[in-house]
Amino acid sequence: MVDSDSRVRSGGPVATAGPPVVPQELSRISLIAITLAVLAEVLRAAFPAFGHYTESGGAVTATLVILVACLAGFLAPGVRAVAGPRGLAAVAIGGLLLVRLAMQAFSPALWPAFAGAVFGMLAVTALYEAARGLSGTGFAVAATAGLTGDTALRLAFGTWDPPARSGVAAWIVTLLVVAGGAAALARWLRTPPVEAPVIGWRDALGAAALGPFLALQILVLSSPAFASSSGGLPLAVAGTVVLVGQALALAFLSSGLAVAAVPGGVCVFGGTLLGVGAGAVTGRYGLTGAAAIAVVVIGQVLSAWLLAVASRVPLRRGGYRGRPAERGGPPPNVKVSDTGGRAWRIDLGAALGGLGVLVVILPYQLHYTHPLPLPNKVLPGLAGIALGLLSAIAAARGGPLPVRSAVRALGAGAGALVLVVVPVIYAVTAPSVTRAAALPGTFRLVSYNVHDAVGDGGRLDPEAVARAIEAQHADVVALQEVGRGRPMSGTADVASWLARRLKMRLVWGPAADHQDGNAVLTRLRVKATGTGRLPVGAGPQAPGYVWARVDVGGGSTADVWSVQLQQGADRTQSRLTEIVKLLQVWSGAPRTVIAGDMGAGPGTPELSRLMSQTGLRSPIDSPPPTTTGGARADWILGSDDLGFDSSAVDSSRKASDHYPVAATVRVVG
Repeated sequence: MVDSDSRVRSGGPVATAGPPVVPQELSRISLIAITLAVLAEVLRAAFPAFGHYTESGGAVTATLVILVACLAGFLAPGVRAVAGPRGLAAVAIGGLLLVRLAMQAFSPALWPAFAGAVFGMLAVTALYEAARGLSGTGFAVAATAGLTGDTALRLAFGTWDPPARSGVAAWIVTLLVVAGGAAALARWLRTPPVEAPVIGWRDALGAAALGPFLALQILVLSSPAFASSSGGLPLAVAGTVVLVGQALALAFLSSGLAVAAVPGGVCVFGGTLLGVGAGAVTGRYGLTGAAAIAVVVIGQVLSAWLLAVASRVPLRRGGYRGRPAERGGPPPNVKVSDTGGRAWRIDLGAALGGLGVLVVILPYQLHYTHPLPLPNKVLPGLAGIALGLLSAIAAARGGPLPVRSAVRALGAGAGALVLVVVPVIYAVTAPSVTRAAALPGTFRLVSYNVHDAVGDGGRLDPEAVARAIEAQHADVVALQEVGRGRPMSGTADVASWLARRLKMRLVWGPAADHQDGNAVLTRLRVKATGTGRLPVGAGPQAPGYVWARVDVGGGSTADVWSVQLQQGADRTQSRLTEIVKLLQVWSGAPRTVIAGDMGAGPGTPELSRLMSQTGLRSPIDSPPPTTTGGARADWILGSDDLGFDSSAVDSSRKASDHYPVAATVRVVG
């Protein structure tokens, strides 16, 4: 509560009103914001490289190596002992900025991804040193502001992050961001040091809250691709939703209401609500539409509030014992014991949180190919619950609270909403889609398993995929393994990016979940669409299909299906079960092309079942290898009222672990 003397009650002793929500120490605020934005960008850029390493080096070995790199945060006390507290920040944050430059220069090398994990984990610990003396709300404001700017920047690039891109624009953004971070770090190093508090292990755990906060932001809350694919919204609209949620979070934090004294149980309830919501909208059968959008918007406010509460104790100034009330200590009639231990305990708490970021996200991604004992939606759910529990530790504890201010709330919220201009520009600059076939009754079809647009060396490169499709002059494209917010694709919306780049309409069909599935892209007019999942069988994930009925001119339409069946030489029976279901859904409709990754080659029971007694036939009876490993798994199959010309497998394109398969389709019946 705030009385007439602007004093606040923090759930314990009454103390003088603390600093404003956004203190005049802009070097600290800007340093935290830029560092967290760079950290999120570096981690997203590392995920495709880590995913490729896991596939090529073995899941267990690769995961262990990656997790060892993520233990780097626990080196922070040693770095502090050698270089001092300001040296820790200079090494960790400066190193992270250099890694950001290296990613731009050397991608897709694996070493920048590992370096990013090492310095990123150290940077998490250093942030609590750089923010020393801020209120928990000031820290949460800076963190949310940094992620808001990061969201706007991602939307400007169509969610394909600059570290994975080449070109002048990506380099300009990189240099500006790194220069801004270096300037903020230099300014902070010139500010007077702030004494660390005397703090116990329990209170130090509040610093671990940044971990689950970041994990939820990267996977769900600050991901325009997630909001688009799960919310069923165009990417520009989904980006606006995310920015609005972040603006509301900033307004709430800046109002001073965010850290009103609350019982720890309220924090636990808030974290549980956040975790249940995050778990409900992720995974194979996650809630979609309005429910997903509500979780994104409300989750922004909840997570920012919980971070603000959790960070209060680790960020307070100096020890309380022996300090007069006017210098941040308790009133004379209140005793506060010295619990022992100083900043190195906060370092370890923050290191635990940093490790938590990847402990949540890496298994979540690994579940796509090596299923966990439980659904992967449990992981974001646990992250929300953990954030609530860590906040409960600091609830009604710590230093003075900021005063309330409606003016600051309006200013912070309005400042963030200005960034909505980015998705607006993105929407109005969208290219138009061609609506008619060049030759009535004929269209060029490409089937392509794009492997999340991750090619050789683990580089995310949707542009290479787009060029491979353009080389075939495609009118309709059947895509498989296309990500829309998956960690494997750096949480980019690959499907939306390709549709915009190729000037085509996107028809989306979720499979493993709403962030992974199949798509049909087309420049022809779409008459009808459909999507569904196939039986899981013995495979790791639910396969699926999507179809679009396109107007091919001359009064004719054709149905184009994009399908991916289970992968693996030992899963023949699972694929046969899926094929039975697929053929039942198709039900012999005329003028149909079923294209995709069937996971089986010529002469196999799967191809025999697909083609016998169905009227489906392939334009190439014995195609050349369709994968970089030499397998013949990708097929274009058409009903007998369609003809095929100029069929080809373009093995010169290596934007994926599959090659594009193309054919000119003619309506003959």
